[in-house]
Amino acid sequence: MARSQFVIPFTASFEETNQKIESILKENGFFLKDYHGETVWKKGTGAMTAMQYIKLEYGQGSVTLYGWVQAGLGDVGGKEMDLKGFFGAMPKQSLLKVIKKIQAAVS
Repeated sequence: MARSQFVIPFTASFEETNQKIESILKENGFFLKDYHGETVWKKGTGAMTAMQYIKLEYGQGSVTLYGWVQAGLGDVGGKEMDLKGFFGAMPKQSLLKVIKKIQAAVS
């Protein structure tokens, strides 16, 4: 799996932090999805641009956010791509903007 990882510390309660993150994700067109047995946030179908994914894992005082894009249609497609590199630059940049919004909101 090729995923970019971001550890974001937070001082608010879990509920408040999770609410902020979910609000940002929904505002940006993400929805919850079962992805190979994992619960992730997904945006797009792959028809016009690569699908964007975010997975959240909460720890004590921090949330680890995994972000990646995947080319293809629906859940059928290519490999996961982390958010580095030129291939798929537009969806990667779009996803990085959402991640930065999340970091600013909860840090």
